[in-house]
Amino acid sequence: MSSPRGRASLWFVVVAGVMLAVLSWLTVALLQLDGDERDARRQAAVQERLRLALWRMDSWLSPQLARETLRPASDYSAFPSPGNAWTKGFNKIGKDLVVMQSPLLGAESPLFRLHFEVRSNGIYSPQAPVGNERDFAEANGITPDVLNRAQSQLRWLQTGLPIQVLREKIGGAVAQLPLFGCNVITNAALPPAPTPQRFKPQEVAQLQQSVVELDNRQRNYLNFANDANRNGNPGSWTLTDGETVGPMVPVWVDGNEASLVFARRVTIAGETRIQGVLVDWQRLQAELLGLLPDLFEPGCASIVRCEGPTPEEQPSMMATVPARLVAEFHGSVLSADLPVTTILWTTWSVTLLGLLVLGFTLRAALGFGERRARFASAVTHELRTPLTTFRMYSEMLADGMVKDPKDQQHYLRTLQRESDRLARVVENVLAWSRLEEGRFTARCQRVNVKDLVAKVIPALGQRLGEVEMTLDLQMDDAACDAVVETDEEAIGQILFNIADNAAKYAAAAEDSQVHLRVTCKDGRVRLTMCDGGPGIDRQHRRSIFVPFDRGSVPGSSNDVPGVGLGLPLARGLARDLKGDLRLEDNPGGGACFVLDLPVA
Repeated sequence: MSSPRGRASLWFVVVAGVMLAVLSWLTVALLQLDGDERDARRQAAVQERLRLALWRMDSWLSPQLARETLRPASDYSAFPSPGNAWTKGFNKIGKDLVVMQSPLLGAESPLFRLHFEVRSNGIYSPQAPVGNERDFAEANGITPDVLNRAQSQLRWLQTGLPIQVLREKIGGAVAQLPLFGCNVITNAALPPAPTPQRFKPQEVAQLQQSVVELDNRQRNYLNFANDANRNGNPGSWTLTDGETVGPMVPVWVDGNEASLVFARRVTIAGETRIQGVLVDWQRLQAELLGLLPDLFEPGCASIVRCEGPTPEEQPSMMATVPARLVAEFHGSVLSADLPVTTILWTTWSVTLLGLLVLGFTLRAALGFGERRARFASAVTHELRTPLTTFRMYSEMLADGMVKDPKDQQHYLRTLQRESDRLARVVENVLAWSRLEEGRFTARCQRVNVKDLVAKVIPALGQRLGEVEMTLDLQMDDAACDAVVETDEEAIGQILFNIADNAAKYAAAAEDSQVHLRVTCKDGRVRLTMCDGGPGIDRQHRRSIFVPFDRGSVPGSSNDVPGVGLGLPLARGLARDLKGDLRLEDNPGGGACFVLDLPVA
């Protein structure tokens, strides 16, 4: 790793690794944030639907419970005595001399199974009178079936309702109302509440919430009723003197089976009683869930008993009933405002593409730098050798050290040959510089292929003759008559560079001929030049056309004269002339180059 290429590659790998590590960390963080945002959106959607569902259910149930709260305490007797009654002559009638039928007698509700009153001697229901009251009810049109169904519900209640637990729960709930600034519905002082039962903190909080919510809603209905009563509305009612009515309290009682009861504590003539209504919980569930078809899919929502909700369960609690709504939301959730996945894919793609391009660029730059270094070394060697010869021979000739005219002639020819060699090197370098910078301008003109070949043959033969090689020319009739529009000098330089390579690498071959075949077919003129040398192995077939890369290992790059520009320059010139130069397989061995030109 001490070479510049090794150090540059190491730094590239380190920087790329750091970038990918940071990008991976950012990807994980963004995906986690996106997942959290999606969960938050889903939770928000669920909570929004839960709030709407709870509002619907409580709004539907509150008026019905308020109606029960507004019911006078006297309605819980089958035949109560009115507080004030007069004859048509406006003579006051005694309170116990007149009775009236309770509106609950004979009434049946699919939601409220039975109204009942807990007295000192047991549980009584105005819907299930006994003795003379039953006979009188039947005599006044109440069917026995209705009374029997109410009697059956009463018997179940008498055996399954834990009265003491009901008293404790109602007392505990009422005792907590002052904490919320609520007052019971009364026009007389409420007697001291019994010591409340000890509940869990969650149960007390939920009971307080339900009672306060009910009390607030019921007092709104009560205010409306009192206003209507003052305006002479015959459907209104007021509390009688000495009668105290507490708020309706929703409680679960566990008897033979769990039951939901709305009950209140009332005081009549100094006697404290409990009045309540038994709820058909299955029917209430069905009615409440029937309000939510547009919010939750069928079977995805249910209402379950919950007296001690956890902080996580509290948002799903109903205000009117100690129960909570359990629902699953399977609907689609809005996607995030930012397309995180698209951003990440784009970022990764651009980053990897950038690293890939940077890697290739770095590799190309390092390779180009190495080729430049080899080029500088080759040019130095190419220039130093003829310059040394020039200096030595010129000094010898100038000092008169060479007396023999034949030797002088030999020295002069050597100087001429070296000058030609220098001229070719300089010409190739300058031509490549113009071609690479786009400053090469071809001077194209129409020329016969036969004449074109005839002009370049002498230079090729002379170069090959320097290494005792000959040129074998074969031209078919079609090629002789073909005309191309090209630059004669550029074509001559291309063929000379190919012949120069043959003179360098194939001079020691058994076959000392270089074969040049000129053919014309399908509107293309092909000039194929093959030698009998060792040829070019497959691993170097691409690199020989790369500038400054001579297709050999660095250790032997200077074994043969050259700077590595002959073939790259030849291909560049050929393509600039709308042709091409390529290397083809030679069945007889050696290198075989094909110059392809379009017919004019």
